[in-house]
Order: sequence, then structure tokens, then C-alpha cells
Amino acid sequence: MSSDDIEGLHRQMNDIQKQIQTLERKSSSKEEVDKVNQNVSTQTTQLLKSNADTAVKLGELTTKMEQLEAKLEDTNRRLSQLSQQIAETQGDLLRLRGSNGAVPPPAGGSPPGSPPGASARPASGGPSPAELYDTAYADYTKGRYALAIQGFQDYLASYPSTDLADNAQYWVGESHFAQKKYPEAIADFEQLLKQWPASDKAAAALLKKGYAMLELNQKPEGIVQLQYVIHEFPTSEEARLARARLKTLGVDVK
Repeated sequence: MSSDDIEGLHRQMNDIQKQIQTLERKSSSKEEVDKVNQNVSTQTTQLLKSNADTAVKLGELTTKMEQLEAKLEDTNRRLSQLSQQIAETQGDLLRLRGSNGAVPPPAGGSPPGSPPGASARPASGGPSPAELYDTAYADYTKGRYALAIQGFQDYLASYPSTDLADNAQYWVGESHFAQKKYPEAIADFEQLLKQWPASDKAAAALLKKGYAMLELNQKPEGIVQLQYVIHEFPTSEEARLARARLKTLGVDVK
């Protein structure tokens, strides 16, 4: 065998070794890619599991909040019923005093010595405060706004001093708003804010008053009203709604 043949064999062996090294490098790269893919898959699985856990925790938190809200609503309801019972008792006492020869109250007023704002219970067989309020509210939820307005106004006329009197005034305004009677709604909300400035419906009344102004194309006044909601009740749901509405109007709110 000649030296050229031997050199040729060496070249072939070198080529084979290079091919082997290339294959080894490719194999190594493939393994690395597989590892990367595995890591990505693992991280994706962990992320999905984390998101699922977060969703479960959020759902549990939401459920607890709803339960707390339900308990709070039930407590408020019980307090309101107690207030209505007190109003009924006051009415019964007034009727008893009248039947025992006491001086009858002047028209539209209360008898001497009676608690401020107390009024007699409707004539025998009439609805109780709870019945009157609940009937009016049921009319509102069913879209019977004219009946709701009449019912809440009757409640206010008969029981102006109960804990639900301000709520009744608010729902009169909401009923007018639902009927697109915006000037009337504004007047209703202003009456609530004037007569019950510390009402738990004050923020909602201010917000809906602003909405009504915007519906009447009173944009500057409506914007000022919504900004006032944010200023007076910065952490309330009404403030969040006011910010959202102002944003749609192109007004920046800090």
C-alpha cells in the first residue's frame, strides 16, 4: 500500500471522527433542548397550578365576603324591623291615648308630648310599616315604578322617623330615575341629602344625582357632582363608579 493510500485512509478516518463529533454535538444539543422543553413544561404546569390555586382562594374569599354581606344585610334588616315595630308601638300608644280622652293631635301634627316625628299607625286593618315598605320595594324591583313611588311616599307620610325613611326617599328618586324623569329624581335625591345628610344612602344619592345631570346634558354640573362623590366618599363603591364614569367623559381623576 502506497503512502498516498495511507494518507487517504487517514483523511477518511479524520472525516469520520469529525462526523462523529458533529453527531455528538447534535445529540448534546438535542438533549439540552429536551431539558429546556421539560423545564418549560414543568414551569408551565406549576404556573397553571398556581393560577388554579389563586382562583380557588379568590373564590373562597368572594364567598366569605358574600356571607359577611348577607349577615350585615340581615342585621340591618333586623334593626329596620325593630325601628318599624317602635313606630307601630308609638302609633298604638297614640290611638290608646286618644280613646282614653286625651287631646287629639292637630291635623298633620303630633299630640303634645309625643316623640318628634311620631305619627299614628294607619287605620285599623291598614298595612304595617314593614308591609308598606316591602310592598313598595317589591313594586320597584318588578318595574312598577309609579306604584313604588306611591308606596314609598305613603311610608314617608306615615312613618317619617324610622330607620328606613331615608331609604324610602332614595327609592322614590331611583323610581323617577328609572322612568327617565331626571328633574324629579334630582329633587328627590336633594331632599334625601337635605333631610338625612348622614344617611347610608348619601353616597348613592350623590352619584345618581350626578348621573341624572349628565342625562339632562348638564355636563359641567354632572362632572362636579361626580367629583364631589369621590371627594366625600373616596373608598366607596360609588366613588369607583364615579371615577369610571368620569373616565368615559375624558376627565382625569387622581
